[in-house]
Parts: sequence; structure tokens; C-alpha cells
Amino acid sequence: MTSADSIVIFGATHTGIRLAERLVERKHRVCVIDPEAADAPRPWEQVCSAFAVPADIGSARVVYLVTDEDKINIRLALAVRRVSATVKLVVTLTQSRLGEKLSRQLHHFSFVNPPELAAGRFVEAIYAPQPVATGNARVVTTKVEPEAHERWRPDPLILRAVAVIAALGLLATVYFHFAERLRWIDALYFVVTMMATVGFGDISLRDSSTLSKLVGVAVMLASVVNTAVIFALVTDSLLKKRLVLSFGHRRIRQSGHVVVAGIGSVGLRVVEELLARGESVVVIDSHENGRHLPAIFAKRVPAIIGDARSEQTLRNAGALRAKALLSVTNDDLSNLEIGLSAKALRSDLRVVLRIFDQELAQSLREQLDVHFAFSMSATAAEVLVKFAGESRGQTAAGGLT
Repeated sequence: MTSADSIVIFGATHTGIRLAERLVERKHRVCVIDPEAADAPRPWEQVCSAFAVPADIGSARVVYLVTDEDKINIRLALAVRRVSATVKLVVTLTQSRLGEKLSRQLHHFSFVNPPELAAGRFVEAIYAPQPVATGNARVVTTKVEPEAHERWRPDPLILRAVAVIAALGLLATVYFHFAERLRWIDALYFVVTMMATVGFGDISLRDSSTLSKLVGVAVMLASVVNTAVIFALVTDSLLKKRLVLSFGHRRIRQSGHVVVAGIGSVGLRVVEELLARGESVVVIDSHENGRHLPAIFAKRVPAIIGDARSEQTLRNAGALRAKALLSVTNDDLSNLEIGLSAKALRSDLRVVLRIFDQELAQSLREQLDVHFAFSMSATAAEVLVKFAGESRGQTAAGGLT
């Protein structure tokens, strides 16, 4: 740090860069510390360091800890506090309860929860008035085709197994009708009792020819194996249907709900905020073993496992009848493609996108009629920058989430 009363930012993350830009606009002296070298000159001091705490950190106006990992932010907070007991610390944490406990133990300590801040803004966009389309925006009227109802279809493997055992029974019935001179009904009865392994009480092959005995042995072994296969296939089919209900491979029939694509830390907060407001929610996630999906299932929120960029996945989530769609994955291009796919299905659907690139967000509003595109980092930076305006030594009680 090169001068007293500077503002120090640990972490050149999206949030850190947005925060530094806003602080420089307000004529603050800023120093950004990050292990990675900056890719371009910036209007602030840049220090390439493995998060080493400067000895004169106590002269800073505010110290921001905004790396992408809570553990690193907490470790840095403790390291800074060992050097200075009075410098103001502002930390980003995704675990609010942990932040509240730390704020009771550390003086001049405040925290913000970026996912919660962003979730609130994303949800508010659902209720905001629809902006008037600009002259460059192209409004497309899409004819909504009625959805075809899916009919129940049996498992083809089960059908094949049943066909094999039926063919085996038929051939065996024909054989024993002619070889053992049994009536057709008696031959059928004999074959069924033999295949079910409950026969030989009234009709047996004890005095029959060697060939008939060998055919009988073959029929019994083949029927036992095939019956086991059928039971295994039926069990597997039932298990798959159970997994379908658990993991969301199904079509949602409700209407007036909100579709949330991308269940990360932000997506989970968005779902919680929507549920708190009494909204019906359907989520889409691309990973069956997603970290936050158990919490979604615990809230009994319907889930679709699939690629939200696919129009079929959006149809399965009920986008044609939805109130709005929020795409909050951590990839700008994925969110953009999801939004465009949703607009292709329904041009009047309200689409809210999480976009890191502010220029891209502005272009979406002007050119593609996507008026609600926000950045979590920009939203967090707007709140974080307010701490720099407080007089030195003043601290917020608890955390701002």
C-alpha cells in the first residue's frame, strides 16, 4: 500500500473489479491485491501477491475481502486483525450465519452476502414494470403450439422378455401335444405347470422318451432364467420411475409458476426468496448430483434435470405456462442462450438473466428485448461501496445481507 487512507481490496474477482471501479469513480485511492497479475493497466494500484497482509494495513480507510472463497476471506480477516485491531473489515460471505457469529467476535467487522443481495434483485425484476421496447428491439410474435400429451409406453425390454417366454411356451405346447399325445389343453396345462415349476403332480415325463425329458429340462431352465430376467426388468423399470420422481425427469403440468435455471448459491437463494413470497417454483439443473439439489428436494420444489438451453427441457419445465424465467447459472453465454430459447417459445415471457458483463447486459436490453439482465458482482459492489463512505472507525453492527 503506497499511501495512507487508501482502500485495500483483497481479490481481483468480478466483485472486486466492480467495487474498485465504483470507488475510483468516487475519487478514492484504491489498492487491489491478488495472486494473479492483472491482464491490463487499471486506474488503481495493483499488487501481485499471494494475499500477504501489508505491515501498514492499519492506515487503510477500509479493507475489503472479496475473494470467491469464504475460507480465504475469513483467513485474511483474521490475518488483518492480527496486524491492526481498528481497521474496518468488510467481507463477502455466502454463509450468513457464520458472518453473524464472526461479527459478534470481531470489532469493526461487517459482511455482505452477494448471493442473497443478487437473489433479491432478480426476484424484484419479476414484479417490475415491463420497460418499453426500444426502436432497435425486434418484437417477435410466437405462436404457441399445444403440448402433446405423452402416452404411457411399456419398457421394450420387458416386452421382448415376455415375447420370448410366450414363444417358448407355445413351441413346447406343440411339441408335447404331438410327442406325448396330449390334448391341446392338457399340453398347454402341462407346459405352464412345468414352466412355473409347480408341475409333475398329475402329468409327468417319468416314462417319456429321452428327447421329451431333454426338452422338458430345457423348458424348465429357460423359463426360470427368463422369469428372473422379467422380474429384474420390472424392478429396474420401477426404480427408474422412482428416480424420475426424485430427480425430475418429467413434464411439469402446473401454470403461473416461476422457472429457475441453475441451482448454485445464487439459484438456491432465488428459490428461497420466491417461496417466501408465495410463488410456485420449478427448477432446472444440469447435474443430478448438484450440491444444492438436496435442499431443493427438501423444500418439495419440482425439479427438471436437463440442459436448460434446450427448448424441450424448457417445455418440460412448463415455460409455456410460466409466469417468468430466471436464468442464474455462472456462465453469461449459457444464461443468454437459455433466455433466447425461452423467448423463442414465448415472446411475452418475462426473462431475467444473470449477466456478469455489463456491456452485454445493456446490449440485450437494446437489441434483443431482454430488459432484465443483472450482475451479482455489480449488485454486491453497489452495497459494498457504501461502507467506504462511512467515517473511519464506524462499524455496522452485525452483517448486511
